[in-house]
This record gives sequence, structure tokens and C-alpha cells, in this order.
Amino acid sequence: MKTTLSFLGAALLALLTSSCLEHTATIRLNKDGSGTITEETLFSAEASAMLAQAGGQGGPKFDDPAKAAANATKMGAGVTVEKVEKIDKDGRTGGRVIFKFKDINTVKYGFGDAMSDAGKDMGPPGAPGDAPDAAGAEAPATPMTFKYADGVLTLVNPEQKADAKAAADGDSPGAAEEVDPQSLAMMQGIFKDMKMSLKVEFPGGIAETTASHVDGNTITLADMAFGKLLANPEHLKKLNAMQDAKPAELAAAFKGVEGIKMETKDTVTVKLK
Repeated sequence: MKTTLSFLGAALLALLTSSCLEHTATIRLNKDGSGTITEETLFSAEASAMLAQAGGQGGPKFDDPAKAAANATKMGAGVTVEKVEKIDKDGRTGGRVIFKFKDINTVKYGFGDAMSDAGKDMGPPGAPGDAPDAAGAEAPATPMTFKYADGVLTLVNPEQKADAKAAADGDSPGAAEEVDPQSLAMMQGIFKDMKMSLKVEFPGGIAETTASHVDGNTITLADMAFGKLLANPEHLKKLNAMQDAKPAELAAAFKGVEGIKMETKDTVTVKLK
């Protein structure tokens, strides 16, 4: 089954079984090229209460050291796990993993990889993600890469480049489809607590950058609050018609809409102070 938000690829497959998650990833880059990647995933208070009633069973473990180590290996040579911890905050539960790297040039980062792995645990046998090579399964996202030299970081997102090309070639979604009130209410309820964000922080400051979304020493590559987006029925109708839409297309379709902030450039440069 495809989701109205299929543009998130593997990460969204995980969220099909639990749309009550908030997932944030923050990359911190020091002037010497070293840094950390912090991934934090939280269940909503409602979902946390349900899991507690079930004895803590039935949900993914976002504080699993073994999985964290496996994800570190995927991120490239020299990436290791600095800390794995459980989170219990304001009635919400989840986990935080901090990875560290000595040289960002060796890092290959796939936003949502941890979420995708969790989705395999949460979904039933045979669900999408269990057999990535099976016909019809979502292909794994190509990780973003980094080039850092002489105080300048260049971030390359191959997936975004491909999406922009598809949009330029006219591969655009169809017209908005009608959604019945019952389905509308259900979708708004399912995704009301779903949030995802990816940011890059520069502790020493930013001298200049080509990034679209900058706040102090931080650039935002993705920030999606689905509850705000879907509060407007017209947005949901449009989203429902964009089942195969790519990030570049969605960014254009929802430009200026509260709840969606996305970097559409396939290459972003940042000169550190």
C-alpha cells in the first residue's frame, strides 16, 4: 500500500505502522572537520501510554546499542557510537543515539535509516522493508555525502538532484482528489503527532551559505510538522493526489505553507567562521 506521503521513502515506510513519532536528526560540524550526529526519536504520550499498558512490548527500541552500532557502520569509515540512551520526557518515551566522526568527508548519511529499521520491527512479516529487493519494494535512499576543505562544507544530496530533474522533466502529480470527511478526520488523527526534522549546526558560526533556511549557526534541510500541514483539508486533498511526488515537487506545491520546510537544492555550501 502506498502512502500519501511516499516522498519520504524508506523512513515513511516505518511510520506507516506508527505515525505518532517525532524524529529529529542534528549534525554538528566543528572547524576541524570532526563532529557528531544526534538522532532522537520519541513516541507521543498517547502511544507511550499504550506501550506501557502492553508491558513495553510491540514497539521498536530506539535505544538498542547493537542497532546503533550497525547504523554507525552504514554511515562510513570512522563513524562510531558515542552514546545510546533511553528517553522518558513529559509522558513521551523513545531513544537518543549520538554518533561521532573524525572527518565528515567519510560520512554518508541517510536521513531516516534508523526509522526504516524500526519499521521492519514494527510491521508484520512480509511488510515493505522486510525484503528490500522484492518487486514493488521501495528502493533504499541514496545517502547524502559531504566534502569539507579549507573551512567550506559542501553537502550533496543525490536524491534531491534526481527529484528536481523529474520535476523539470514534467513528471508532476495529478490534480487534487476529493477526500471524504471520515477519511479526512482519520488522516488528521493519524498524522497529528508526526514530525521529522534534519538540521546541521556549526558551533563556530556561519560566515556565508547557499542554504535556503538559516537560523543563526544552524541550517535546516527538512522540517515537517504534519499535524499543522493536515489541519487544512485542502492540503490533505492535494497531498492525497501526490502519492508519487518527490521532495522538489512537494516543496514547490507547499511553498510557504506552515508545517513544511525543505531544502530543494541538491548541493548546499557553508563557509564556517
